Parts: sequence; structure tokens; C-alpha cells
Amino acid sequence: MKPYKYIELAIQHAPDNPVAVYLFRPVSQLLNTEVTVRVGGSFVFPPAGDIPFKIVVFVASGMGINPLISMMSWLGEQGKDSRWRGLEVRVLYGARVSRDAWSQEAVGAEMALKPANSLLDPCKIPFLPRIAKLFSSGKLQGQVTLFLTGLNSASNPTGDVIPCENLEIAYLRRRMTLADVQAAIGEKKGQDNSVVYVCGVPVMTDEFVGRLAAPEPEGFGMDKRRVLFEKWW
Repeated sequence: MKPYKYIELAIQHAPDNPVAVYLFRPVSQLLNTEVTVRVGGSFVFPPAGDIPFKIVVFVASGMGINPLISMMSWLGEQGKDSRWRGLEVRVLYGARVSRDAWSQEAVGAEMALKPANSLLDPCKIPFLPRIAKLFSSGKLQGQVTLFLTGLNSASNPTGDVIPCENLEIAYLRRRMTLADVQAAIGEKKGQDNSVVYVCGVPVMTDEFVGRLAAPEPEGFGMDKRRVLFEKWW
């Protein structure tokens, strides 16, 4: 496989973060400038060590989708003869959608009474079309579930489906919970055959990782080597 000649990043505007401030300058000030990139960390796929698994659960919140879309893209490029062929990939993606992600018809009290798939633009959710195409093309096998908050999210928590790149994606208008993650993993058999990657805001990440790896009955009782995480602020 040929090496890539570029690095792709999704960056949230944060006036107090020096890196974000630098990268949100006008394009004319950024083109042809030199930057230094350092590679490292343990949040990588596959996980270190000899850990057998048949299911990988990717749990993302907001910009936490960044490293996970990289892993999914890499998996999708491995080809039919790869050792990862047949791996079950389950994606739980929580995102806050802004007003411009919804159709004009949606901005109002009547929004809660209409199907989500007629109101939401999936292209407004970072990397969603790319994720959908990986699954609809057959490069990845499994399922994608969205947990979207924002405009009137509490008024219709049951959600609907969103068509995107020939894939119908299950959609819930509420926050993701630990129970959702546990359901994606499955019971004891699922724990022994799964690895979980969690990337999101510290509060969510700490809760999910802590409870997943905590002994039963207080927690889910997973082997700590099977629960990997990265935080973003």
C-alpha cells in the first residue's frame, strides 16, 4: 500500500486553544507554511498485545470521531484477503447538530412532529457520509447508530433513520448512554470477543471507560486491555 501524502484533520473552533487559533487563520496565511507533526500514543488499531476479538465498537462524541474515522478508513482499505475480513464493526456516534444542519422547515416547533430523514442534512455531521459509504460499499460490516443533540432534541427522543450514501442510519435525538454501549458489546460472550474504542469529552469518556472496566456488579466487567480511550477538550 502506498503511503499517504497528506494528513487530514477535523478541528473545532476554540479561541483559547493555540493550535485551533493557528489553524483557523485565513487560508492565505496557512498555505505553504511548514508545521511539525509528532506521531505517538497508544490509541491505535489494532490494540497492542495478543487480544483476540471479532467485534470492534467505536464510541465517538463530537470531535472524538477524528481518530476513529482514521481507524475505520484503514480497515476499509485492507481488502478481502485481510485478516480483518468479517470483523463486525459497530459505530456509536454522538454529535451536536447546529441549526444549519436542519432544513428551514425544521426550524420551528413543528419540527418534533416530522420524520428526521426529511429534515436533517447528513453532510453537516463530520465524516458521516464517509462512514456510511464504508458500510454501504461492503468495505465494513456492521452498523452505525447516531445520537444527535441540538435543536429540539429532547422533544422527540425516539428519532428515525437518516438515508446517507445508500445506507439507512439509525438516528436517536438524545445523548448516548452507557447502556447503549453495553448493548453494542453484548453480554458475556460479546465481552470476550470485543474491543471498545472510546473518544470524546473527558466526563463521558471517564464514565464509560470506568464502568465498562469495573468489576461486576458495579460495572460491566470487561478486561481493561479491551477498553481503549482518548480524551479531547
